Amino acid sequence: MFDVTEPVDVQDLAEVKEERSLTPPAKGVKVRISKASIQTTKDKDIKSLKVELRIVDGIPMPDKESGEIEMRYQNKPLFTGIMDLVIWADQTVKGREAKAWWQKKQHLVGLKQFCQALEIPLSGLQVNDEFLSGLLGKELLIDIAHEEESVINPTSGEREKTGTYRERLRNFKKVS
Repeated sequence: MFDVTEPVDVQDLAEVKEERSLTPPAKGVKVRISKASIQTTKDKDIKSLKVELRIVDGIPMPDKESGEIEMRYQNKPLFTGIMDLVIWADQTVKGREAKAWWQKKQHLVGLKQFCQALEIPLSGLQVNDEFLSGLLGKELLIDIAHEEESVINPTSGEREKTGTYRERLRNFKKVS
């Protein structure tokens, strides 16, 4: 009915930590949009653009041995997070109606910058298949920062930092 498997002893995993290969922080990095879709939180209370961006020219980095500046990370993929390009948020979710950040529409600032960088009209915007396919191949400038991830502690309900960092894409600007 089932295969008999030879037992395998696994080493102690208690001290194993995930190591991520992060792109170094940089400003004004030229990127090209290679994929675009809509992503939704598991509670379906936030929808945002999920955009895969590819670094076009690279990021200037000093060579470790010679000290000369080289362009690295060409074609490396970068991804927007759920809060980077929010297109819709349920304002009736508990706590949001009372927080000024949500009421002042700060969750839409990244999307506005993104649209301005790509010369997309700021009114009458509808995100659909045509809109998403129209993004492909377009270029813009971004800043890459590192941000510590956090999770909600199930006991306290408070956000706690995890010690793990991720790339955060910000300050979308038009390529001049």
